[in-house]
Order: sequence, then structure tokens, then C-alpha cells
Amino acid sequence: MTTPVSPSAVPPARTGHRLQLPRRTDPADVLAMVRNVRPEATEDADGVLHLEHEVRLVPDRSPRGAGRWTLETPREREDPQPEGMDDSHGYGRAFPDGVPFGVERRALDLAWSLGRRLHGAVVTDGGQRLEPHPFHERDLVVTSPHALAPESLAELLAPLEPEAELDQVPEEAPRAGYSVTIPLPDGDEISLRVGRSARPVALGAVGWLASAVDYELVHLPADPESEATELPEPALAARWQQAYQRIGRLAGLLVESVGGYVVDREGFLVDPADLA
Repeated sequence: MTTPVSPSAVPPARTGHRLQLPRRTDPADVLAMVRNVRPEATEDADGVLHLEHEVRLVPDRSPRGAGRWTLETPREREDPQPEGMDDSHGYGRAFPDGVPFGVERRALDLAWSLGRRLHGAVVTDGGQRLEPHPFHERDLVVTSPHALAPESLAELLAPLEPEAELDQVPEEAPRAGYSVTIPLPDGDEISLRVGRSARPVALGAVGWLASAVDYELVHLPADPESEATELPEPALAARWQQAYQRIGRLAGLLVESVGGYVVDREGFLVDPADLA
């Protein structure tokens, strides 16, 4: 008589998505970027990155495999995305029978973000290509040990952004808890918000992080629904690029003036030299 197998003994379904990066991408850069947001990630002797339980990023060692990685992950899907609903990552289009969630969603989000930062793309297990726009994420945060008083920040910004306006400053928060608004063309704005640091994971080893201040630079589009656009039209892409360039110059100015580090909205470190 055959002994029945309990459902818990059945191995979970697995799948694989492909991360395609430029051929010259150094695997060490991939590991460093992964550890910005997954500090527990490890690399084995074969160059495989272990991200979390049962999730691996495996490099392609074939002669033509430079820049290619396979994301091996448990397969977890939920209901299809509602018809007509936009999403910036393109998951609804790529997974019409049910979008990833749980472990698979976290793994796929990381691969998508690596593609965005390293100018690559993700090819799903169903053969759909997800190619993040490099300016999908435009917000930056300068985390610094030094807090500027509102008037000092306004004075610092004036030569670069003469139209910047200091918002109402709470009396009880002279060096944190205030903001500056900077107008952009087409009704967009940049909001520069100063407050206690959210303590980015990438800066976990920094000694002064507990008392740090965040200078958060946020792009506020006139049409917030555009944030859900997967493939922007040229005019929208140009607005995104202009906003990022303005934010980048501001972040560079702040780092030069008050010190610290720059991270993007997803928690990845940004080299100030790349913001010029």
C-alpha cells in the first residue's frame, strides 16, 4: 500500500527569470548593489548570490553569458491585475494569468531595480521583457550628520534655485521638520524635506546614523497618475529626466556642503560623481 504524501511534503513550485545587464557589468558591482538593500546576501565560490531562503541570483558562465543572471525563486502568484490598471513595473502585462507576490515578488522587484540602476532588463519566465526606464525613480535622499537651519538652507539653494520657497517652519523644529518647494516647468515641483533620518539599510554601518538628518528630494509631478506609467512617451520621459537632473544637482550641492551619503528611493547608494 502506498503511503500518501502530505501537502506540506510537496516541494513548492519554482521558476526562473533572467536579468540581462550590459556585458561589461562587474559582478562585484551587482553584489555591492544587492547588499545595499539585502545586507544578509552572500556569495558562494561559484559567484552565485544567495538573496534569501530559496532565492538565488546565478551568473551565466557560458562564453556568451557575460551580464546575464538567472533569478531562481519559488513561484508564488496571486490574481491577475485588474484590466486597464497601469503599473510602472509592467507586471500586469507580463503576468496576465496572475502577478507574482510574496517571495517571488520581492525577488522580481530586486531584479527590476538592478535593471533600472545598471541599464539592463528582466525577461520573465514567460518570455516578457521588462525594461525599466532609467528615470522611473527620480527621488534622492541625502543622509548627513549635519542639520542646516531653514535660513541657511535657503541661502545655500538660492544661487542654484532662485525660485525656491521656504515653506512654513514649525517653531519647535528649527533644524528638522521643514521643507522647501522648487517649481519646475509644466506644473511639476521638487519638494526638499528635512527631517530625522529614516536610517537607510545601506548605511547601517555608519556610526553617526542614529542622529542623522535626511534631506529628501522628491519629484511631485503635476499629474500623479503618470507615476504608474511603464513606458513613458518622449515628453513624459523628458520631464522625468529634467526632474532627476535638477534633483541630482541639488543632492550634489548638499553632499558638498553638509557631507553624508546619497541614496535613491529604493535604498541604493548613488555616487555623487554620477550626479554632475
